[in-house]
Amino acid sequence: MTLAFLCAYAVGVAMLDRLLGFLHSYVSLLSGVAGAVATVVLLGVKNFLTRPRLRLCFDSGKDAYMATSTHPEGSPPVTVTRKYLRVSLKASGILGRCRYFKGKWGNVFGSSGAVNCLIYITAIRPVVNGRAVDDQLYDARIVSWPPNKTFTPRYIPRGVTMFANVVTMKQGHSHWRFQVPNHYGLDSVCNHAGPLLLRITATAENADPKSIEIEASIKADKSGFEARLVRR
Repeated sequence: MTLAFLCAYAVGVAMLDRLLGFLHSYVSLLSGVAGAVATVVLLGVKNFLTRPRLRLCFDSGKDAYMATSTHPEGSPPVTVTRKYLRVSLKASGILGRCRYFKGKWGNVFGSSGAVNCLIYITAIRPVVNGRAVDDQLYDARIVSWPPNKTFTPRYIPRGVTMFANVVTMKQGHSHWRFQVPNHYGLDSVCNHAGPLLLRITATAENADPKSIEIEASIKADKSGFEARLVRR
């Protein structure tokens, strides 16, 4: 009995040691997996919270959005006055538009700027008899950054506002001149006498796109634009 008991005890101890070793290895493995998962989750949360939000805006009541420029054009140069319809783009945080959090946490969440920003005109729909007809723009066009009509992507730091020129008109004329790299296929809309419904879209490499729609028309006295924000 004593020998049998000792043998059983020895086998039991050996099995217990193996079980404890297995549990230790298993727990270590689970801890490593759990740590890796937690790291991935936390990194995803950080990226989400620091991801910028694009704010694409238009306000016809502010001069910054309906700018005027008097400058020479042509050869020989002739002084002309142009009106510019513009939009603004700003990179803000996830809580940047919340009144309570704006001063407290709005600068914490969304701490990165918007990378490689571009603003496009993605639709031009003439308004006829009060109704917008089919889109006359078959491919999106990049609109220009002032003042030198550049079209390269820009980095917009958090909290900084930048403007882009969408369309211009020369005072005394009723011709639309879109601030895009080229005007192929736009002859009909450039000479449209009534309002145009414009869809503008802003993009960035590290942010979701943002679109607004503007209804604009050239004033009857050809002195500038009348425009309103239709949808944001």
